[in-house]
Amino acid sequence: NVAFAIRPEKIKVSSRRPDEVRNAIEGEIFDIAYLGDMTVYHVKLHGGQVVKASSLNASRVTEDPLTWNDRAWISFQPDAGVVLTR
Repeated sequence: NVAFAIRPEKIKVSSRRPDEVRNAIEGEIFDIAYLGDMTVYHVKLHGGQVVKASSLNASRVTEDPLTWNDRAWISFQPDAGVVLTR
């Protein structure tokens, strides 16, 4: 058995499908937590799984604002995670 682990800050959330990224899937913003310097998104995928992604709030205005129930794409780079074996 193996598992793939990826930290929430390594996952990007966008309203548009990312170009040239193989690791991407569409979902729906299920929940959002604003934590001052960061925002945590919970994205529900088609199969019911929920993925947690976080992004730094480096500026007051975001170029790609997302809110509850919006369709969103999550993606990550191929080297962003690790494979865990037992």
